[in-house]
Amino acid sequence: MPDDLRRNEPTPIVVPESRDFRSYQDYLRVTRTYMEGPLVKALRERYDAALKGRPKPRTQAQVWPVIDDLPEFQLYSWAYRHLQRFKYHRAGLGIFAAVEAEGERLAAALDAVAATAGDRLKLDPALQLPEYYRMVDFHQHTGGVYSDALDGLAYELGRRTTTPSHGDPNLIYRMSFAQFPERRYARVLDWGTGHGAGLIEWQKLHPESECHGVDISAPCLKLAYARSIEAGYAMYFAQMDLERLGYPDDHFDAASHLFMFHEISPRNLAAMLKELYRVLKPGGVFAGPEFHIHPSDPFLQTLQVSHAWTNNETFSEAWYKFDFAKAAKAAGFRKVSITPFAPRSEGKAGMGASYWNFYLLEK
Repeated sequence: MPDDLRRNEPTPIVVPESRDFRSYQDYLRVTRTYMEGPLVKALRERYDAALKGRPKPRTQAQVWPVIDDLPEFQLYSWAYRHLQRFKYHRAGLGIFAAVEAEGERLAAALDAVAATAGDRLKLDPALQLPEYYRMVDFHQHTGGVYSDALDGLAYELGRRTTTPSHGDPNLIYRMSFAQFPERRYARVLDWGTGHGAGLIEWQKLHPESECHGVDISAPCLKLAYARSIEAGYAMYFAQMDLERLGYPDDHFDAASHLFMFHEISPRNLAAMLKELYRVLKPGGVFAGPEFHIHPSDPFLQTLQVSHAWTNNETFSEAWYKFDFAKAAKAAGFRKVSITPFAPRSEGKAGMGASYWNFYLLEK
């Protein structure tokens, strides 16, 4: 650990989790697993039975009249909507209740660590948040992840409580980074860094890298900086509009993202790709995984699109129709690679509707 970080090493910022809280969140996890497994399987069987003697649907528009009245689909949609709501909002047991129980202490701890950051944490109180970001409570996180001092902690806890209790919530980052070209990366950017876990995982794998994280959310950036200090790393975090990155041209060897595109309107995303192209060095890469609809199964496509409504994924359907490769090439990228991201893209029965691609762009 650098000497200046060791002098300011903070006590880890921890949200207290009661036994009841953990049991409740575990129950929601198990129920979500049932929803994405046996319930999807039962829905598929009922759907196939309803098609007997009828032409097989070739489009989502033809699937909707078949599934809309099926009890399994109605239960699936209810569960997708309300299990997420219960995760955050249940009185005394939800995530918001957990972080607010000691809200003053946690907010003060985040502020105290941020006060020691110097140029490693640059916040912009005057930043005008983009409309696409302000107008949607993504993932049903009430108020977004920017409006309350504890939003970063709630976001971090929400991610962890989605992962099975025996699982590693950071595994997905390592799986993504394994898809990057094998080379040394002197300076990297975590695009939409959130709570900073991805950047910390990158630093473990690439100790040679100078690591930067950018996000719109000040509460998330404060937490990301605190987590980097707790991990013993000297990283740099900045609050910026992703369409106007305050970095020089040809600055980064790589930029990473994780499931960002479906949260952004296509118009804004096209502008962001041009800005990423600008800040990457020649030969630099921008890469990461993202949801998409199944390439050939209209039943799974329809379930995936339904998530846009049930979980406040407002821009998802527009993302599925967006010609990403065309926009990336228009931004200047000379190489655009879109491949199935193996961990969830095999279409196994009972694995839910989600399909993932890995996107790799090279300047």
